[in-house]
Amino acid sequence: MATPKLAFIPGPNDVVVEIGLDPGGKISVKPDPFWVSLGKKEQIVWVCTLNHEHKAQPPCFIVDFDPSDKPFGSAHFQGHPSPSGLASVPANDNKLYKYTVKVGNQTLDPKGGVKP
Repeated sequence: MATPKLAFIPGPNDVVVEIGLDPGGKISVKPDPFWVSLGKKEQIVWVCTLNHEHKAQPPCFIVDFDPSDKPFGSAHFQGHPSPSGLASVPANDNKLYKYTVKVGNQTLDPKGGVKP
């Protein structure tokens, strides 16, 4: 049985990126692009907006960055909620990183960036 999306209360340094489906059934990622601030010690928290059992396997979403071009310590995140940890890039990085979101058999390639 499907359950409503889990409540998630972001912390003061969390930038929430919502992953779900648009009315046409395609993956939706908001905001696109995301931005986190090194100076504010922000992290991304990816959350699922679908009404379903979030603890089920496989996970409701998978996020993958290129391991050789990632802004965080890890290149792989999955499930609801999924925090990125702090960005691990130089303070003058200020660029966009491509990443892939997978929901079911669909993929989408949004972007995210780090600013000083």
